[in-house]
Amino acid sequence: MKITNIPFLAILTLAACSTPEAPPAAPPPAKDTVVVKPTVREAVMGPANSAIKLVVAPPATQFPDAVLKLDTVVPNAKKLEAMYKFKVNGFDLKAQTPDAATRGCANSKDGQHIHFILNNAPYKAEYTSDFTEKANPGRNVALCFLSRSYHESLKHNSAVVVKQFTMPGKDSLAAGDVMKDPTLFYSRPKGDYKQIDGDKILLDFYLLNTDLDKDGYSVKATIDGEDWTINKWDAYFIEGLQLGKHTVRLQLMDASGKPVPGPFNDSGVREFNFLGS
Repeated sequence: MKITNIPFLAILTLAACSTPEAPPAAPPPAKDTVVVKPTVREAVMGPANSAIKLVVAPPATQFPDAVLKLDTVVPNAKKLEAMYKFKVNGFDLKAQTPDAATRGCANSKDGQHIHFILNNAPYKAEYTSDFTEKANPGRNVALCFLSRSYHESLKHNSAVVVKQFTMPGKDSLAAGDVMKDPTLFYSRPKGDYKQIDGDKILLDFYLLNTDLDKDGYSVKATIDGEDWTINKWDAYFIEGLQLGKHTVRLQLMDASGKPVPGPFNDSGVREFNFLGS
């Protein structure tokens, strides 16, 4: 059998004529990266054509070293009341808050005090560190915080105390743990306001376990039937009110606009009077 030798030059020629593999395609140019900034919510939003205004109150006198501590609470089941003994540091009860004369709102002539709120009922102003107040049958939740002389709360953890205790009998409070669940307490407006003391009506509330930024919470404030959305825990002024009777209702809402469950997260309708004299 005859074997034909292929010349070495021919082999080289064939190799040179073979088609090389195509280089990998270049990656597509990278798209421009767009940084999406989180949406900043306005502190308060309301009806554009409203005759009244709800505005953030100017910064108030600060008391960064103020401390409120509950020494003892002694429930008296027979009298259905409780005695409270507090210690207050860095804050003078009965003193006038330095900026009281420039706030343009009602101010207590008796000075700085403790706001005592039991089961979200209208608060009582306590001007001494020891006092006794009536209690309710069953579960009781007492919220106490330091207040400026014009009734604006100090909103830091060292200036507030929450105390729970039980009395004989059955209560009607909705379920909820105020020590860990987002909770709203109503504070102001309350009672009668005289125009001579200022045209601004303080709207103030107290929050536990949320600051409204958490989970997109908000407070729905219904003032004389008009709905306002509050997105920042702060003090507010209601301005432009006519003389007469007015109503406010505060509700804690979740990110989807639904009420947050809890025993105090709906204040119910509160009434106050704006008087000419």
